[in-house]
Amino acid sequence: MNYDLDTTQGMNNAIKWTQMMFDTLNDGGVWCVPRSGSIVRVNKKDKTATITVGFAPDPSLKRVIKAMGWTVVEK
Repeated sequence: MNYDLDTTQGMNNAIKWTQMMFDTLNDGGVWCVPRSGSIVRVNKKDKTATITVGFAPDPSLKRVIKAMGWTVVEK
């Protein structure tokens, strides 16, 4: 599956995958992103994701979440 964020198909695939991940979380739930160690807390009501950057900052995470129409707050 194509996840190249610089292509329409890749970005759409990444959005779909991330939305499915968010759907598994309760409001206020957290997701620890293994590849970066970042913690993402989701506020579904406000469509806000708060990212606490881990050991390897990953700008693609913020890019995809913003493309989903969510607000991103970084800590």
